[in-house]
Amino acid sequence: MKVSITKEYGWEMGHALWKHSGKCYSPHGHNYRMEVEVSGPVQESGMVLDFSDLDDWVKPLIEKYFDHSFWVNENDERFTGAMFSRLDVEPTAENLALWFWEVWKELSASGHEFPGVTLERITVYETDRARATVRRS
Repeated sequence: MKVSITKEYGWEMGHALWKHSGKCYSPHGHNYRMEVEVSGPVQESGMVLDFSDLDDWVKPLIEKYFDHSFWVNENDERFTGAMFSRLDVEPTAENLALWFWEVWKELSASGHEFPGVTLERITVYETDRARATVRRS
């Protein structure tokens, strides 16, 4: 029988949506939250996966690319310089969730996955009431 576990993470980050004509076009920030849900059989240890193993995967990515940074699209010419985290997609909650999902897939393809553990869901909260979710299909 499979059991799922979920761990929540948080960080502060600014962004600007250069392709958006509303308020989010202007630079602003959010207190982001993210839930990572994985599933698998309960091991002899009594766990699907130690929560600290998830931390070892997620926390360095947040710290390196997102926490207290300003994320803009590569094509957004309003912002230049090393202080900006630059990814090649529009900096939305949807694309952030997809980015984490793709990183997991790349690790799995290179043999660095957690044996027997399946990524089920990544949900990124841009605010307490607005979120984007990527799910295993």
